[in-house]
Amino acid sequence: MIIETREFTRVEGNGKAEIVIEDGEVKDVRLKIIEGPRFFELLTLGRHYYDVPDLEARICAICYLSHSVASVLGIERAFGVEVPEEIQLIRELGLIGEFLESHSLHLYLLVAPDLFGYPDAIRMATKHGELVKEGLALKSFGNRIRVMVGGREIHGINVKPGGFGRWPLPEELEAVEREADGLLTIARRSVRLFSEIGPYGGKAELFVATDGYLTGESLISNIEKNFHYTERIEERPLVYSFAKQSLYNGRPFLVGSLARLLLKGDSLTPLARRLFEEHREKLETGYVSYNNLAQAIELVYSLERAKEIAKTLLDGGIERENVPVEAREGEGIGYVEAPRGVLIHHYRIDGNGSISYSNIITPTALNHAMMERALLWEARELYGEVPEEEMLGRLEETVRAFDPCISCSVHFAKL
Repeated sequence: MIIETREFTRVEGNGKAEIVIEDGEVKDVRLKIIEGPRFFELLTLGRHYYDVPDLEARICAICYLSHSVASVLGIERAFGVEVPEEIQLIRELGLIGEFLESHSLHLYLLVAPDLFGYPDAIRMATKHGELVKEGLALKSFGNRIRVMVGGREIHGINVKPGGFGRWPLPEELEAVEREADGLLTIARRSVRLFSEIGPYGGKAELFVATDGYLTGESLISNIEKNFHYTERIEERPLVYSFAKQSLYNGRPFLVGSLARLLLKGDSLTPLARRLFEEHREKLETGYVSYNNLAQAIELVYSLERAKEIAKTLLDGGIERENVPVEAREGEGIGYVEAPRGVLIHHYRIDGNGSISYSNIITPTALNHAMMERALLWEARELYGEVPEEEMLGRLEETVRAFDPCISCSVHFAKL
């Protein structure tokens, strides 16, 4: 017998799950990512490198800057280009804006209705309007940072190999420094609120992240340091999904906020670090549901770090000079922490500057196997113990805890 969930709600994209029942027990769970195929790797082949980051920004409206920066990093590493600290800081500031925009959207508008027993944020707002306003304030601030760095809220094209098309103005950075400080009270309240979420979705055992907090030159895990995805992570197609599935040495693993905190908690800003330590025991259990709490702590981190970066750039001044980029044959991998986890852009470029190989792996594709494992654990816990509708509701909450970007994960067609 197969029990099929409805299409998941309050997530980005289209997906559902099948629960396979044999002899009265849950035998398997299949996460079916049914979003239409998208061919971004194919679309980049033969294109000049300079145009590629703008194209890759079209992969996702919510996380376009993550794709732009990962693309630029892959291209710059293929050419051996190194950019100065101010360019790195401005890119980091853009990624922080994306964390604020994405985490607040997920927590306040998609997850909070579960906490308060509402089917959606609109009906929740009738009784908890101030909470919704706080989430929108954080989201709006994140979007303003994205406009400043990326050029616009959606599918911006300002991040370029070697620098930017337009540089942030001093008054914009002053506003970031000022407003980030003012929003910290809201972010601290979010940690208290989402710490009330209980354990579900099973315990992750393997965690993977970049070796820097938001960008990196390699990957790390809780069992080894500094490896490339080609050495450890296997992508495999599935007959029931348009998204590939990734395994780390043959095993499911977790990327995202919870993985970042557990692997890189020492790199957090002061207040975020204190909040992490306060909740460390709970987070270290590895329950998938605590990814929500980890995102709330990262809201605090993002505001503190945005303030630090703005101050550093204002104190030092900005030279506003792009680094010259000269095309040559090469290969490079861009590793970025998108809000939902590790994002990988891998390119080979020929001597004329055209892309000859492209591979993109998104956080949802990396988490796909872990999502199935979490759903299997939850289904086995609940099947036969609670009404079927209640079980299906908890399975949906389990998927939601990953904050999946389903559309981003689809990059090939099932033939």
